Amino acid sequence: MLAPRENETGRIVVRGSIIDYTGTTLVLDASGQRQTIPAKQVVDIRTAYSAEQTAADELWRRRDYAGALGRYNAALAVEKRTWVRRLLLSRVVACLREQEQWGAATEAFLKLVREDGATPYFATIPLPWTVVAADPSLEGKAKAWIADASSKTAGLLGASYLMSGATRSEALKRLRELTLDGDSRIALLAEAQLWRSAVVTADDQAVENWERVLDKIPEPLRAGPTLVVGRAWAQRNQPERAALLLTRVPILYADEHRLAAEALWSAGQMLEKLAEPKQASTLYRELVRDYFKSPLAAQATDRLKELTTQ
Repeated sequence: MLAPRENETGRIVVRGSIIDYTGTTLVLDASGQRQTIPAKQVVDIRTAYSAEQTAADELWRRRDYAGALGRYNAALAVEKRTWVRRLLLSRVVACLREQEQWGAATEAFLKLVREDGATPYFATIPLPWTVVAADPSLEGKAKAWIADASSKTAGLLGASYLMSGATRSEALKRLRELTLDGDSRIALLAEAQLWRSAVVTADDQAVENWERVLDKIPEPLRAGPTLVVGRAWAQRNQPERAALLLTRVPILYADEHRLAAEALWSAGQMLEKLAEPKQASTLYRELVRDYFKSPLAAQATDRLKELTTQ
């Protein structure tokens, strides 16, 4: 399904056999005629998937990330279509990311990018937007990624995982370099990662500037940066502005389950500061219902009990 042409309305339905689909083009065989369609026109693709992939999608919806990961890997074992294999690999990345298996998620994502540098699944990039537990194995891998001169994506990911401890200055230097990269996705995400290091010290003007930059970031990539800016407003004791931004994450980026849970929790805290316990309770209930796999679900349950007794 394609977006309408200029000055037209409605979607355009094109039928045929997909030869390839990348971040730049969709190549279609329609009744023996090969068509090359710009990827930016593609709105939706409907095709037959394996039973394993269908089962994996259902497990993902149920927040069973380990189960979905196993089924996606099983689907990869039987899928022959290259473009579907890249889609499956992106789902593997998402499952690993939601389980905080950062090293494995990054390795799978870098494989995806090597196969298609303009991948339409770039939003699955496993960047850390919250505190990541210390992990010597991850640190060792991140040092190799940041030193990889052949991949700006590897550099971005490696630097983002090395923003604390002895590696902090090297990581910040690399991120500053990447803000000048010709790939706007890399440049803007590197800039947003730098915000993480300045949340506590930034003044109102700096956070205002960050919020303006959010609109420049491609929409599928805004979940993490939005969470950072929302928490920056919270740090600046601006609970209303913080809550307004934070609630965007679960509404607009529902596939980012970890970040949605983090945003709901932080927004609930801000609403409590604004003396809006009913609205805060609504967000906590959403967190418990939709993101029950999150460690924050238990904290939200406790807050609901306390707010009920007040």
